[in-house]
Amino acid sequence: MRYLSFLILFLSLASCNQGAKEKKIPETKVRQIETIQEQVDTIATDKTPTKFSSALRPNERVLFNEIYTDTLEFSDYNDDFDYWYLNGLKKGKDVSLIYNWEWRTDEDYNFRQGDLIVVEWKMDRIVMAGDEEVVHMVERAVDARKIASGNQRVQFLSRQMAYDEAVGAEVSTMVINQSYLHNITPPEKAALTFVAYEIGNDCEWGYDSDVNGRVLWCRIVSALDLGYQCSDKQLNFLRKWFSKDTVALKKLERCPTLPNTATVQTTFDEILIQNNEAEKTITVDYKVTGINMRESSSWPYSQTDVFEYGSEHIILIDSKKSDLTEEETNMNPDTAENIDPQNFVLALKDHILNEWKQEDDFDSLKITFGDNILNIRGNEGFTLSRYDFKEMVINGTKDPQTLYLTVTNEGGGAGGNVALVETYSLTVLDAGNFDIKHVETDLAD
Repeated sequence: MRYLSFLILFLSLASCNQGAKEKKIPETKVRQIETIQEQVDTIATDKTPTKFSSALRPNERVLFNEIYTDTLEFSDYNDDFDYWYLNGLKKGKDVSLIYNWEWRTDEDYNFRQGDLIVVEWKMDRIVMAGDEEVVHMVERAVDARKIASGNQRVQFLSRQMAYDEAVGAEVSTMVINQSYLHNITPPEKAALTFVAYEIGNDCEWGYDSDVNGRVLWCRIVSALDLGYQCSDKQLNFLRKWFSKDTVALKKLERCPTLPNTATVQTTFDEILIQNNEAEKTITVDYKVTGINMRESSSWPYSQTDVFEYGSEHIILIDSKKSDLTEEETNMNPDTAENIDPQNFVLALKDHILNEWKQEDDFDSLKITFGDNILNIRGNEGFTLSRYDFKEMVINGTKDPQTLYLTVTNEGGGAGGNVALVETYSLTVLDAGNFDIKHVETDLAD
């Protein structure tokens, strides 16, 4: 399944329109703030009888609406949902809290990745849009303050799977660290612009109201507020900052246009950036995948570029690129290696339910499916069977897939409880259809 992300990216190439307008990053008035001293994590005296678990304090039971104080390593803000989330690390573990402040306009909350922050928070109730009847208990940040600046690489770009309504499936999507963008310095902006100059970054043909004809909108170029690919705004910015780098200026004489519909293209998988202010150097580490759609081949590689900068210029002083290894990539969406394993699980679940429909009074059964476990209960509430899909094993990509499931009869009776191992064979017919057969049933060891 290692090339699934390439396939999904290819399927989604023509589906996402970045629009013809540039996104403007709000200007922030910088003001000096007083750094507060780190506080010892404390918990107030129990006042509320109801207690909950929290990833912030995994070894404690926390109280509803009680204020707690914890120190986190800040990761980023995520404002893409009904509620806004502050993401960070607590003792190396990912944690998230709902927040409600304007970090774009309030410098006190404009943290950078790696900053140590003190967060005051509490357990609170929320309801999700469209599901008002269900109440969720979550960690809500009441206040936060920076206590130390981070000195580490910042993840500027990453990839995550997200559902695309236009495609009707989950696709691999570029995610840009918006909170970092809000703090970006001009030399950092120049370095990232230069790195993205010749590499595809979700570029799509579109139009601009001030330009006749088509223009190429690219994710990173737009995020850095430099217009479209090969625009005067982008090129003039690069020429200004690389005015002392003759090699870079030669490179800027030819501006490449690489849309995400190109037969042969490259795309970023990850970009990390680190600014050493003491030595005035910026290091950009990035991973790239090249794809040839026609020949079903790919060539992943990684690269590190080091820049030296001053107050108004930047120079590329070192660049190291890993060896290229071309690999065969099967772009057929109907082959087993390009199908999400969860589709196998759901197909087998439906197959088992159909078997029960034929053998039992289906209306008298209660069926639940969650965490890849299928529970089938009778009228009296006892469990007839429990299919644990977590023990599924998929063998090979060309031969029929073999799936092993543990089935436990928890209904009791004269024979007592038993644990069985059922084996099914699953053959991929196409992306949405499978031939499933029951092979054998054995007693579990």
